[in-house]
This record gives sequence, C-alpha cells and structure tokens, in this order.
Amino acid sequence: MRHLDPARLASAAVRQRQNTAAAVTGLKALVSETPAGEVERHVEEHILITGGAGFIGTHLCAALLRRGARVTAVDSLVAGRLAALDGLQQHHRFMLIEHDITEPLDWTEPVTGVMHLASPIGPAHVRNHPVRTLLAGSNGTINALEIARRYRARIVLASSAEVYGDPAVQPQSESYWGNVDPTGAMSGYAEAKRFLEAMAAAYRREYSVNTGIIRPFNVYGPGMLPGDRRVVAAFVEAALAGDELVVQGDGVRSLCYVDDFVTGLIAMLDSDAPGPINLGAADGTSIADLAELVVHTVGSGNVTRVAAQHAEGTTRCPDITMAGTVLGWAPVTSLPDGIRATVKAMRNPEPPAARATVDFDIPTAWLALISGSPQLRCQAATVGGALKWLTDTHPVLAPRLLSPGYELVPWTNIFLGDTNVRDLDGLDTPLTDAITLTVLPAMAGG
Repeated sequence: MRHLDPARLASAAVRQRQNTAAAVTGLKALVSETPAGEVERHVEEHILITGGAGFIGTHLCAALLRRGARVTAVDSLVAGRLAALDGLQQHHRFMLIEHDITEPLDWTEPVTGVMHLASPIGPAHVRNHPVRTLLAGSNGTINALEIARRYRARIVLASSAEVYGDPAVQPQSESYWGNVDPTGAMSGYAEAKRFLEAMAAAYRREYSVNTGIIRPFNVYGPGMLPGDRRVVAAFVEAALAGDELVVQGDGVRSLCYVDDFVTGLIAMLDSDAPGPINLGAADGTSIADLAELVVHTVGSGNVTRVAAQHAEGTTRCPDITMAGTVLGWAPVTSLPDGIRATVKAMRNPEPPAARATVDFDIPTAWLALISGSPQLRCQAATVGGALKWLTDTHPVLAPRLLSPGYELVPWTNIFLGDTNVRDLDGLDTPLTDAITLTVLPAMAGG
C-alpha cells in the first residue's frame, strides 16, 4: 500500500481546493448538492427519459439528478445538441443513449420510472415530417410502454394541448374531447398525441402498467435551441436581432415556465394518477401582448400583425384544477420574470463546461482485464465524469470503482496528485488542465 504523509495530504488538499475553485462551472448549479437525506431517499431511483436531450428533457434530467436519482436519457439528437447536455454528461449518475425510440430499444437494466417525452417539435418540422411525427407518437410510445411494462415501472407520457385542437370551450378541462382536424397540415402532431393517450390507457387497462398522462401547454424558458420556432423562442430571437415579431391573428396561449413545468412532471412521476392532467398557466396571454413584452424586455425589435393561418389553434388555456387537486401543483413564475430569464439566457448563452485532459494510472492487474492496448485518456470536468467514461468504456472495471448507486466503492481510492479525492469533493471534484488520476485498491483483492 502506498504511504502518504498526512501533513502533505492536508497541504495538498488545501492547494487543490484553491486551484479548482474557479473551475466550478454551470454544471455545479445544474446538479447542485441536496440534503443528505434527500439523496439517500432516491439513491436507488433510476429514471429513463426518452427525449431526454431536448429542452424540457435536459431540465428534467438535471432536476432528477439533484434529488439523487440515476438518469438515462434516450435521444436521437436529430433536433440538435443543447449546451446543457455537455454539462449533464459530466455527471456520474447520468448516461446518454443515442437512439431513435421509434425503433425498439435493447434495454436490459431495471428502471424505477420512465418519462416519455420524445417527439418532433415545432410547426415547420411537423408539417415537413408528418410520418416521423406520427411514428414518434405510435411506435415510440409503444416502445417506451414496453420498457415500463417489463420492469413494472411507473411511466409518465407527455401528450399535448394540441389534442384539444381549435377548442370550442374555454378554458379546456381534461374532460373536453377537443375539436381536431385529423387530416390537416398539423394533424400529424395532434393525432400522434391522441394515439399516445389511447395506448397509455390501453396498457393500463390490459397490462396493469402504472401509466400517467400529462397534457403540456406552451413551455418556455432558458435552454431552448437556437432556431427553435416555438413562439417565445422565436420572438426573443427576432427581438435580439432587432427584427419584426410577427403576430398571426389574435390568439391566446398558456405560457408555463420550464422550472414550474418540470416540478409538475416530477409530481406526476411520484403519484399513481392515470391522468390526463393539464400542466400549464391558467391565465392566458395574447400573442400580441407577449410580443410587446418581449420587445420591452429586450429593448429592440418591433411588432407586426398579420392574419392567422388555418388550424393554428386560436386560443388554448387550461383548467388546472385537477393538477392542483391531484398533484398539489400550480405554476409560480410570473410571465415577466420568466421572459427576463429567457432573454438573459438567449442573449448570453452559457459557454461549454471547461474540461481537463485526464490520464488514468490503474493497477497492472486491472490492465490485464482489458483486451488490447487501451489508451486510458479522456476529457472530463469532474472526477465523476472521468470515472464514468472509464467504466462506460471498460465495463469490467465498473464494480472495482463505482457502486450500483454510483458512489465510490470503499475498497478503491482515487488520488489527484497526492490527495485522495474523498478528502476533496469526491466524485464532484472539478478537474482542470492536464491531470492524472491514480487508482489504488485500499485492500487486497481490490
């Protein structure tokens, strides 16, 4: 066993804390520490999220990581790659599987919950790719339900306010059947979501799967992809460029801030309610008023009004009585506050997380377990991110490093220089520059 002088360890620990303090990035805030009891309560929780690399998905992944869950995101990345995903991938309890959920997923690890969010978004994509949109709602939904069925897991499925179509009643309660055109230019999205709801209800009745359906209304906030054509992102992008904000008709939208919406999603996950349950802002906002608010907040741009396009759904506002009664949920973020946060994020996008070049010094006996001549080097922002890469790349090493709950196993020590990372911030210890992580078993047979 390697001998380390205690005084040297102490001084090295101080130096390391000083040197790495500045390297704590947005990831620290994204998945910041929670009380020990909260982490312990959810340590065995493993949630699979389809569409987990999307706008809502990344916020949901971060929230579940904060409460101590393991999170696996399944996403085709066809819509693009958010900056938030780079931060998530540094977390040792997060895994991304690049896969199109319209195809069956070869998944063999038990999960405690499934969140099915995967779907094409935006009017342009839905119009141009109606078949892909319908497949996400049909094949994708069945594949997600089958995973939940296999592991007897709770599954929450994201439907949409589009199931109400161009509603004839205001506000829309969950008992309203809607007014939908099944063959129009936007029908692929609405019908995909209606199928999703029908299939979820069928799996609940026939197979006793613990399904829960939520109906999101418009969700907005920091972290949307550049070029996202949904109304808030499109308006903020136009205003930042000093362009026109085009208001079509006199429609009204329910606008729910993403943090509030994710709180509702998790409340649905923690319940056994079948739904459907509306999640959105009860007070509607006219598109014209939204445009004026964005222009005022940004300080540039101008508003232009044109006639509405056919079947855009002129007014949608949810009755959220059921969300309050069943889930104890209601949005708390005001629209001006949410728009300010969104404008700030889109004006000053978060830079990629700083990463270090990490080399691994592992026991010779461990090297014999790995075929070939592996290059043990990766890019990582934290010790946990580096060990996650090592165990993902060489699964045979995983039991020697990380427990099923993604904590360091007691029979292995990791040293950063002369300092045991347990004396720093453990797996959350940030890394900078080019460093070596030395792996030393703490006992014979490690």
